Parts: sequence; C-alpha cells; structure tokens
Amino acid sequence: MGLIIRRVSNLAPLHGTVPLTPDDLPRVRNLPPQALRSGTDVGRFFGTFVRGAGFPAIAGLIFFGWRALVMLIVMMGVGLIATHIWRGIGARGRQLHMGHAGWQILLLWLILPAHLMNSGSPAYRIDTWPIPIAAAILLVIMMWLLGGVGAGRIHPVLITYLMTVALFDPLLAPSAVLQRHRLFLGDVARAAAPATPPHAFNKDGYLRTPPVQGVDALLLEPPATRLHSFTSGERRPGRSWLSLESLLRDEMPPLEDMIIGGQPGPIGGTCAVAVIIGGLYLLYRGVIDFRVPLCALVGAYAAFLMLPIPVLIRDVGPHWQWLAFRDSVNVGWAKSITLANYEVMAGPILLMIFFFATSPALRPMARRARVIYGLLLGVGAAGLQLYMSIPIGPYVALLAVSLLTPLLDRMFRQHPLV
Repeated sequence: MGLIIRRVSNLAPLHGTVPLTPDDLPRVRNLPPQALRSGTDVGRFFGTFVRGAGFPAIAGLIFFGWRALVMLIVMMGVGLIATHIWRGIGARGRQLHMGHAGWQILLLWLILPAHLMNSGSPAYRIDTWPIPIAAAILLVIMMWLLGGVGAGRIHPVLITYLMTVALFDPLLAPSAVLQRHRLFLGDVARAAAPATPPHAFNKDGYLRTPPVQGVDALLLEPPATRLHSFTSGERRPGRSWLSLESLLRDEMPPLEDMIIGGQPGPIGGTCAVAVIIGGLYLLYRGVIDFRVPLCALVGAYAAFLMLPIPVLIRDVGPHWQWLAFRDSVNVGWAKSITLANYEVMAGPILLMIFFFATSPALRPMARRARVIYGLLLGVGAAGLQLYMSIPIGPYVALLAVSLLTPLLDRMFRQHPLV
C-alpha cells in the first residue's frame, strides 16, 4: 500500500476544486497529513506498524529485562523532544511528524543491544548510556536531513545505526541474556558464564541449562560470531581440522534457542517467532505487501544454499566449495538447509524484511518491481551476511537496494493502452 501524503482542507467541495489563495496557505499548513489510499491519517498508519513491532518488543523486554525498558523510555523521550525542536527549523522541519518519529525511534531501539543502558556496572569497563541517547538525537537529525514522511529513498534508521556502529562497534556487541528464572525482572548487566562447559551448554541449550546462582544473566558468545568466523574463512581450528558438520553439531546452540530468543543479540531481533508474528500481523492489516518479505526470504535462502562457503577448515586454510550441498565432505541437503536456518535466525534478516524493507518510502510502487526488489534484497543480505558481517550486512544490503527503487519503478511502470 503506497503512502500518499497530502494536506486536506475544506476549501473545495467534494465534486469540484477551488484555487487556493495566499490567505489560505497558513490554514492548510496547520492541518494534519492524511493517507489518501488507506483512509487513515499518518498517526494511525504508523500506529499499526508500532502494534506489529510490539511482538518483538515484548519478547525483547522479557529476555533483556528492565534495562531494555529504561532504554526505550529514555530514547523515546529524548527523540520526541528533539523532534519537537527540529520541527521548528526551516521547511524541512515542518515535514517531521511525531507519529513517524516515534516509529523510527522504536525501530532503532529494536536493533540495539540492551546492555547499552549501563552506568557503573562492573561487567563493563565504561559507561555506555550516552550511546542510545546520542543515537536518538542523531536519528532525528537524519530524518530532518533526508526529509519527512515518505520523502526519501534512504531509511534514516539505517544511516543512524551504521554511523553508530562505525563509532562504537566494540561496545555494541551483545554478550548476555537473562536466565529463565529472571526473565523481565533481571538485570542483564549482572551476568556470569554458565556453570556447565561450553560444549555441554551448546548441547543442552538455553532451556535445559542449570541456573547460575547470584547473577541474573548468562554471559554467552553470540551465535552470529561463531557463524561469521566460519563462513568468512577467518576461523582457525583448535585441532587439525574443523568441518561444517562439527560446527553445527558441537559449537552451535540448538536452533530452538534462536527461535524463542534465548541467545544474546539485539533487543528486537533475537526471538524469531515474535518477529514473524509481528510481520504476519502487518500483512493481516494490509499495511505491507507480502511480495517483499516472501521474495526476500526466498532470495536469501537460495543465496545461502548456493554461495561458496568453507566446508572444511584445516591448518593451512579453509577449503571453499560452491553449492555446499553437493560437495564430497559429507555435507548434504540437510546440513546445508540447517546452516541456512542458522544464518536466518542468528542475523537480522527477518526483522529487516518485515519492518524495514516494506517501508512505503523504500519499496517500489509497481508489484512486479517489488518481486525484483525482494529477490535482490535477499541475495544481497545473504552475501553480505556471509562474508561481511551478520549484524550489519542485511542493513547495508537494504541501503544499497533501496537506491535502485526509482530505476525499478521506471522499468515496471504501467503504460496507458491508448
């Protein structure tokens, strides 16, 4: 559903038009924007997106506790105050909308880790609480620079997040998740390593690990770190060799841990089932087109199954293989699909295709163009996630593919028959 913004006035009758005079312009500027094709205003439109994002947001609050909630409140308050200030700066400021700003702040909060709202915790060497505050202010500035609602082809949250990563990358790495008996009420900064050895923890997973007394959270290595070190060829085996099969069997947690969210990660991207439910809600309400997430997911899975990866890493280096499910090192369809599932669950692809790529300002208007847009996005996200970075690769892919939207609209625009 394309979002078309206009200013509505009572100056013209329903079946006619009356030209506006200069005296009418102040009254028109003060009227709220309307979404013509949806029959609702901008606030309600983005309110639907907020309700859809509520599912991964609630899951994030459950697994990362009160620090995530405080971080949301602080970022929302600072961001809305900054929006109110920047709305009074020039013509660009009048394009800012409080509902749209709230939605963008929520998106930024979903892709940041909860431990950033930290002050004086012994688990971290420095205070990181200024980072989310500065990110919220930077987001408002990016919205002002890139235009208001539906004005630009560049997502302000993507630019803000990538700039934050460039400045504070080592501090953004998630490392803890609340234990089962301390969900929501626990402090994610009061963390310790599991009492069981890493190998046993990877076998048992989050749901069957005995609780650690005296702390609220578990210090764990994110699955994305292990996956990327292997698929990028940077991993060096602790013994004579390391195969893809041994990685999936011995060093990765059970897949259900990432489905429910029991691993370190961004606040809104760890619980895959909550992200999918939120995306299905947006599809049910008709505010997003199913072609974009479906084609992006198909493209991502196809790329994960076909792009070359190191199926075996020896002391001399990795052995790269095209079409991993056809190699001769005991890697078949089952292991290849399992690897693809881990890549999708460990990275932000699901969150990106449902809540970022479907933005009316980014996706093409033509339906056939959305198919190409989704396929390009899925393939690009998978490639950058395999070889560049799992946390930021899909967002870089979306930033690049969204720049092709005007070209796709021109290629697939409808031509009149006469």
